[in-house]
Amino acid sequence: MQGQQYGKAESLFRQALQNAQDAKNELLMAKCLDNIGEVSFLQGWYEQAEPYFEQALEIRRKTLPTAHEDIIVSLNNLSATYFFQRKYRQAKPLCEQLITTYEVVLGKEHPEVATCLINLGLIAMAEGKLDNAEQRFAEANTIRQSNYEPMNILIGNSLSHLGNAYFEQKRYEQASQKFKEALVILEAHHSLDNADLQVVVSKLVHSLEQTESFSELEQLYPSLISSTEIKLGPAHPEVTKYLEKLANLHLKQNRHEEAEKILQRLLSMKRRAFGETHPEVAKQLTNLAFMKQASGNASQAETLFLQALSVYDNYKNKGITALTPASTPYLEAIKNLAIFYESDKRYAKSEKQWQDLLQLVEPQSKVYPQLLLDAYEHFANSLTEQKKTTEAQSLLQKALRFLDQDEDNTKLDKVDFKLRQARFITTLANALKIENKYAEAEKHYKNALDILMKSLGPEHPDLAPALEGYADLLMLTYREPEAEHMLSCARTLTTKSKEGA
Repeated sequence: MQGQQYGKAESLFRQALQNAQDAKNELLMAKCLDNIGEVSFLQGWYEQAEPYFEQALEIRRKTLPTAHEDIIVSLNNLSATYFFQRKYRQAKPLCEQLITTYEVVLGKEHPEVATCLINLGLIAMAEGKLDNAEQRFAEANTIRQSNYEPMNILIGNSLSHLGNAYFEQKRYEQASQKFKEALVILEAHHSLDNADLQVVVSKLVHSLEQTESFSELEQLYPSLISSTEIKLGPAHPEVTKYLEKLANLHLKQNRHEEAEKILQRLLSMKRRAFGETHPEVAKQLTNLAFMKQASGNASQAETLFLQALSVYDNYKNKGITALTPASTPYLEAIKNLAIFYESDKRYAKSEKQWQDLLQLVEPQSKVYPQLLLDAYEHFANSLTEQKKTTEAQSLLQKALRFLDQDEDNTKLDKVDFKLRQARFITTLANALKIENKYAEAEKHYKNALDILMKSLGPEHPDLAPALEGYADLLMLTYREPEAEHMLSCARTLTTKSKEGA
């Protein structure tokens, strides 16, 4: 068994079991059943191991005192087997029995009690009982800290478990503190490519990002990049991941020059690894384009968006004849360029991109429902801005029919569905207003606001565009007091949204 010759091991254990049965030696039978179960357990065959561990425990309970070490072995084996099969209801009472036994025999502060508490905490996590899990992990950590040296790996593990309990409750400040304490210990015992260590690092990064701890992240990312490069090599995906995170951090802080240096480095890495015409290269060109756009350099941004689309075009033409979900980056590249032109008020250019995108995704609306809805919405806005109101109305009516007919296939939750519907109706009202069809436009504004208030409530910032459009219509129809009231409501919602952000 130790040499992983499991077939031979099982054959010998079964012979031993037969001998024990012939001799009517129940305790030896239990030992043999345990060994046969362990052969399956070590291979991950938990369902096959289960009946052997159950039989061994049943024999031992009939012949041995409750606190006997062999019963403890059986309880450990069987509870682990249940746990790995996600049979938490069966595993939990066994773990509780182990704690009771250990507390009586070894004392409440014994490390074995801590191990059982960790197991109960993991079961509670799996059942979604996060408060209970937190309590178990905290108790286990206290026991381990009183029994071991501060840098013992078991303390690192219990701190990591406690951090996970906070993390799953979205208590990111407490989670990040525990993850940092855990890492100090775990990094002394594991190499950087250890899977468990990478999980802790990843969750620490996520926790710090959620709490916008920019100063800590600014120190953490370069350290992770440097150590990961040394351990795993400069082209490893983990290095790329942290470089991208550091670039995004600089962008959030409007430090565009520093972000650009990292993005250029990433682009160079991707070109060396994949060549000039690979989707990974297009992805980095797109990131650079967004950075240039954010820094106000529209000309360079346009060039980079076009280069990215050209890479996808080249890649797509290498034998790809039909769109699949894997084609999404190519379609997103068209969308990115269209939105860029739209934001730069170059509506005629954006119109061409939206037309190209719709031609590709409309025949496969069930594969790309949200991309199709994005295209309808932005394209309609571009048409309305160009006063092409008839075309805009036709497109919006098509979008609304798609929503009505394919609600289950849009992959939107109820609130997002209603929000999208209201935005289409608001844009339709805007187009009708341009044509001086005020009565019809007003009906649509009211409909949009009714949908938004019912699904989001009266104080949600997404009501503001509909309120502003309606206020403009009221001004055009000489109803200034009502218009001023609408504008005041829109301004209040917008101000609250900015304060919240």
